[in-house]
Amino acid sequence: MNVLANKFPTKIRIGDKIYEINADFRNCLKIILAFEDDELTIEDKYEVMLRRLYKQIPDGIVEAVRKAKLFLDCGEEAEEKPASQRVYSFQKDGQFIYSAVKQTHQIDLEEVEFLHWWKFVFLFSDINSDCAFANMVHLRDKKNRGKLSKEERAVFNKSRAILDLNYTNEPTEEERDFLRRLKGE
Repeated sequence: MNVLANKFPTKIRIGDKIYEINADFRNCLKIILAFEDDELTIEDKYEVMLRRLYKQIPDGIVEAVRKAKLFLDCGEEAEEKPASQRVYSFQKDGQFIYSAVKQTHQIDLEEVEFLHWWKFVFLFSDINSDCAFANMVHLRDKKNRGKLSKEERAVFNKSRAILDLNYTNEPTEEERDFLRRLKGE
């Protein structure tokens, strides 16, 4: 499908039946957030996806899941990246993403009644490089590749609670081991 020549989809064909979907970006974000939730089982995540996306759950569940994932990936077969390679989180970065869309595209997401998921993703993919969110993504990407400069590493460590997607207040086993060695244990 060419997004310039066709309208964004609001229905999905499963077998010989066509199902209406809820294509608003907020709804689709809730599906993505379910997949970011470590407390949900994979079955729970797929159930959230099916119940939220389809206005009526299709008969062919396997095909419905495959087509739902294809829809959420804007019609492109996406490769799964390991969690350690992620550079943003809709859960953790929500306020920065909101600001970036507003700064870049002059769209206040709160005031928008309906915004098709694909349109949101395309706008999101074209965020100005001079906004805070783009800088966060840049630093995370460089960290993932082991390419942070000394200055960037200092910035990353100082802002770890914001920049590290896996950050918790609990020390890691590596940090506990370091502290034990520091104390001479």
